[in-house]
Amino acid sequence: MPNTTPDPHLELPRDVVLIDKWETSALRAVVDLRCHAGRKPSHLFLGKAEATLLREHLGAAFGAEAVSTFNDLYYMGMLVVELDTPSCVRVAGEKFMDRIDRSGVDPANWSEGEFSSWELHFN
Repeated sequence: MPNTTPDPHLELPRDVVLIDKWETSALRAVVDLRCHAGRKPSHLFLGKAEATLLREHLGAAFGAEAVSTFNDLYYMGMLVVELDTPSCVRVAGEKFMDRIDRSGVDPANWSEGEFSSWELHFN
């Protein structure tokens, strides 16, 4: 059976390095760069250390009990996903509706078989 234990020394690519506190402005700069390049990120992936920093940041504003879990939590318009890794901050994905808007396709006129969402997403 293969070893499925995560390697604690494995370094995931990071868009931002956070040390002692959550820095919204640093994350905003990354998101803005992606948006200016035509890709509005849909997901915010966080390692355990950064998830703790975000919980503390949001807890200061809304109370610690308000952010006990990241289930269905959106931050800066991105779905927050906590990874089982010590440290990571990565924005990824692309908002699907933005891609549809740029495609020139009118979703109101879609009929089954005329348009593949998979085709749009991966082209």
